[in-house]
Amino acid sequence: MKLKTYTFSLLIIFLISCNNENKYIPNGLTKLTEKELIDRARNKEILDIQNITYKNENGEILTLDSIKKIPNQENWAYDRYVDKNGIVREMILRKATQKDGELLIKLQQAYNYVPIKIINIDCQKKAEILEEIHSLDQNMRLTDNLSDIDPKIDKQNLIKVVSLIENCGMPTKKDVTKKQMNAIWLVFQHADNINRKKYFPLLKKSAEMGDLDKSSIALMEDRILMFDGKPQVYGSQITQNRETKKWELYNLEKPEFVDRRRAKVGLGSLKEYLKNWNIEFNVEQFK
Repeated sequence: MKLKTYTFSLLIIFLISCNNENKYIPNGLTKLTEKELIDRARNKEILDIQNITYKNENGEILTLDSIKKIPNQENWAYDRYVDKNGIVREMILRKATQKDGELLIKLQQAYNYVPIKIINIDCQKKAEILEEIHSLDQNMRLTDNLSDIDPKIDKQNLIKVVSLIENCGMPTKKDVTKKQMNAIWLVFQHADNINRKKYFPLLKKSAEMGDLDKSSIALMEDRILMFDGKPQVYGSQITQNRETKKWELYNLEKPEFVDRRRAKVGLGSLKEYLKNWNIEFNVEQFK
């Protein structure tokens, strides 16, 4: 819910560009830079939207209600201006650019980033620790109720796994079972994208050594690409259309070669996979 709420707010309020020259520039205020915006997102800053003045590029005042009724919100962006105390006082509406879309992704990831404080781990108990983590992760996901998923448990699992890796090194199937190794993959698959990308090379190496399934790494690669706003490779990521509520295949790179790519990592045909969501996929495949 936090991600959805923040994404909605970003689309309406927080889209920014650092290179756009406005016709109107607020007097005595300073425009926030991309770095400052990302820092504020990482610090989970919430704007006091009722006490901000909204204007267009000509300096004409806009009401918050009128802004909320603007169609195709993704086509619009805001520059944020602060006073000497760093408080946002004015936001200037303008047409969005490609860089705004890229910045939106960075802001989403910064907002959802989980800072990791390394804790002490008994390396002799790594199997026991991973067994517990696996149970905690799956027990709240193997239900029909999404509200059972507790972000606090995901965060604690992430802290333990990162601390285990940093203190003890990446486990192998010589040290732990396949199920316990899979617990590491599960935790990063359900983590924020910044931490997921940071440790992805280690997990990929584990798959190359046979300690993790290559198919699992393929799913993680697709998820990373989707969160970065890039086309996926293996077709594992599905999204729900907000208007029709129907499931759709997320943007796919060179779909005519997808089954070839899937076969290399031990995945079956995409057409069969998508039947689980009643999605038709009829792109002819090159062998």
